[in-house]
Amino acid sequence: MFRAADYRQLIRLFSVFVIPSVGSQLLSGIYTIVDGFFIGMGVGEHGLAAVGLAFPFTVFVTAVGSGIGVGGGALMSMSLGRKRKKLAERILGSMVLLMIGASFITVVVFTSVSRPLLSLYAVSSDVAAMSFLYAKILFLGSPAQVITMGMLGAVRNSGSPRKAMYIMVMGFLLNIALDWLWVIAFPYGIAGAAWATVISQMLTAVLLSLHFVCGKSNVRFKKSCIERLSPPLCLRVISMGMSPFGVQIASAVTMVMHNWQALAYGGDIGVAAYAVIGYIVPVGIMLEEGIAEGIQPLISFYHGAALYARRKITARIGFISAIALGIVCSLFIYFSCASVPNFFSMEGEAAAIAARGLKMSVFMFPFLGTAKVGASYFQAIGKLRSASILTYGDPFVLLPLFLWVLPLFFGLDGVWLAMTFANIALCAVFVLLWSRESQGGLLLPEIDAWRRS
Repeated sequence: MFRAADYRQLIRLFSVFVIPSVGSQLLSGIYTIVDGFFIGMGVGEHGLAAVGLAFPFTVFVTAVGSGIGVGGGALMSMSLGRKRKKLAERILGSMVLLMIGASFITVVVFTSVSRPLLSLYAVSSDVAAMSFLYAKILFLGSPAQVITMGMLGAVRNSGSPRKAMYIMVMGFLLNIALDWLWVIAFPYGIAGAAWATVISQMLTAVLLSLHFVCGKSNVRFKKSCIERLSPPLCLRVISMGMSPFGVQIASAVTMVMHNWQALAYGGDIGVAAYAVIGYIVPVGIMLEEGIAEGIQPLISFYHGAALYARRKITARIGFISAIALGIVCSLFIYFSCASVPNFFSMEGEAAAIAARGLKMSVFMFPFLGTAKVGASYFQAIGKLRSASILTYGDPFVLLPLFLWVLPLFFGLDGVWLAMTFANIALCAVFVLLWSRESQGGLLLPEIDAWRRS
């Protein structure tokens, strides 16, 4: 599945892994937009604001599952590259144990702290009540999200990226049907939207898990792999998963900080406007993340098999694709931003602010894509320090800096500009790290030799 005899086959293999990964991420983004569409139609601006406040905290659950799935999946790919199938199956067993433990922890911890977390925002009582209800339901159903994200990475890294995408499509379609049923046909409001998300995630979690039990996977789930806990393997999965975990945490922290500043400089209207921005901008982020996650199994396999020229070529194709996709996303959102608020049934001042915020945020994507692919590359080859710098530098250093400084001069506009400034700075950091790692460039002599072969 991972073998490529020449450059053309490598391009085809790149497409086989990246296109389904981008497709899965696109579905995840549309998943969120569909919720926003039905909530805006059925509940209104207060519903959008409530979900916008609660959603970042639910992303922490996604981060746990993604860390296990991508981290463990990378180790599986490396093991398969070294032709150690039994080790890959032991890694899968460790991932399952981690998912079970993480599911229990997320339910207990997040349901306990959801109200104190959401009370940090000084919003109206109606928005606060809806926000807490939405978060509570999603936290109760968090095991489905943890298993979905964990198994998604495992299925993709076992050599079945298309199957992973097809299963995500099924969950997406179920979510649309249930959103219409429980938000519009039977107006259960915020609660209906939350339960629609949880149940659709349960379906995807079950189908992804069955891949390793009764599917055609080259890695099988065996009872013997979970009967004995292997702390070293679990720690290794956690270590490898810190970068993808951080990617999701970065997204959550970004949304929390933007909500905070939007509330400070724009009030409830600012939060409602950011809710719309928070539905659209993350779709572009997810598409870039799709490229990053798509190349990760290939790079991990080539790294494990000591095929360094192919590893570098795959990375270069990933960078070019991410920059091109970023430009497309920027142009598309820039020219359609005026009509986006209407899609969410938003009008008046909030709609105008949301459209302006979108227009000022869109130039971030080419820089963002470069940094995300770079972080995925470093994580895939085990250079966790460089991956962590790119992953955690944005939400914990660069973005807080720009979110604090720019609004002092530009008000609410500074909140929207912060994303672009932070990602330009992050891209510059990546260039420095990459220059050090590659010792002078993307193309090495052995790459040219293999490409001509």
